[in-house]
Amino acid sequence: MRESDGDVRDAWVAWLSTLDQAGYPGSAMAAPPAEPAAVADAEQEFGRPFQPGLRALYELSDGQQPDAGPLPVTTTLFPGTYALLPLGQALREYRNWVELVGPGESNPDFDDAITVRDGDPVRARYWDAGWWPVATDGGGNSIAVDTVPEPGGTVGQLIVAGPDEDERRRIGTGVADYLRRLAASPLPAPPTARPGDPFLFWDVRALR
Repeated sequence: MRESDGDVRDAWVAWLSTLDQAGYPGSAMAAPPAEPAAVADAEQEFGRPFQPGLRALYELSDGQQPDAGPLPVTTTLFPGTYALLPLGQALREYRNWVELVGPGESNPDFDDAITVRDGDPVRARYWDAGWWPVATDGGGNSIAVDTVPEPGGTVGQLIVAGPDEDERRRIGTGVADYLRRLAASPLPAPPTARPGDPFLFWDVRALR
C-alpha cells in the first residue's frame, strides 16, 4: 500500500513521543526539514524519485542532530547505534557504495556470501544501486530504503545491509510501517548518563 505524507507524519510524531516518554530526547534529536532543492539533487543522483515515504521523512527531518550538539544527553533515532542520516551524508554513503560495488547487476566478488532471511523479498546482494541508506551504525552497516524488492516485496521497504550483515532482511514494509513498529516496541529504561559521555543507548534488535 502506498504510504501518504500523513501516514509518515503521524508515525514520526508518535515515534518521537514514544522516545520522549521513555526518557530519551527523541524530539530534541530530530533535525529541521531538508531543503527541497537538496532532496531533488539527491533524487537525481539516485536516478529515480524517492519513494513517497522517504520523501515525507526528509520533509519532516533532515536526519538527526549530531551527538556533539548542545543537548545535555543524546541518543539515536533508530535502534542500537543506527543514526538517522542527514541527506548530504546519506548521499555520500550512497556514492561510496556504488563506487565499491558498481551500479549494475550482481557482482559475484561481493554477492556470493550474501543470504536472505527466509521469506524476506530482498535481493541477495551486498549492495544494490536501488537501495538508499537512511541510517548507519558507525561501522559501515545501513538501514536502507529498497526500491527494487523481490516479488512479494514493497517498493520503499526497509532492509538491513552492510559488511557485518551477510543476511539481508526486511524490517518494515515502508517508512511509516517501520516507525509504527518502533513505537509499538518496549524500550529499556535509559541508562544514567556518564560524565563526558552523554549518549543514552537503547535497542530493539528485531528492527535492525
